[in-house]
Amino acid sequence: MDLRRNFHLNDWELLNFVNLTDEEREMVRKWRNHADITKWMYSDHGISFQEHAGFIKKLQKDNHNFYWLVKSKENKYAGVIYLNRVDFKNKNAYLGIYSAPNNKLPGTGQELISSLKKLVFDMSEFHTLKLEVLETNETAINFYKKYGFIQEGRLREFVFKDGKWLDVVVMGIIKAEEN
Repeated sequence: MDLRRNFHLNDWELLNFVNLTDEEREMVRKWRNHADITKWMYSDHGISFQEHAGFIKKLQKDNHNFYWLVKSKENKYAGVIYLNRVDFKNKNAYLGIYSAPNNKLPGTGQELISSLKKLVFDMSEFHTLKLEVLETNETAINFYKKYGFIQEGRLREFVFKDGKWLDVVVMGIIKAEEN
């Protein structure tokens, strides 16, 4: 399956980053630089226009990392979902997800994770989906638990943020466990 394409899932459109308009690319860059987003990322520096453009250009030939901007049928942008470290042979990947800052659409997180799980398990027929989340992001950890992910491990003092070392919680879900 070509994951560089756009997808339509129920009332949502998943726009692959390589297919975005210039305006959509800039909107995503601004979201990614928003304090509410960067505080949870491993890389929390301000991303320049040039760096973002280079990142998207690299995605055009990348067979292991795929990013989508999620838009509702009402043309409202909900957030971003992505797959990293995609392993087609072993049918697994790591996920990432974030809602648009100041998003007022109710149930956005549920829609984003549901869309990603549908893409991974139903359409791409992957077996396993993993994620990594900073130990201090209790909201995200509880969110993922609510949607069937279980803690599988911990990367001790893995990320240095705000002058201190933080653990990273590794969580996962197997297709057979997905509801």
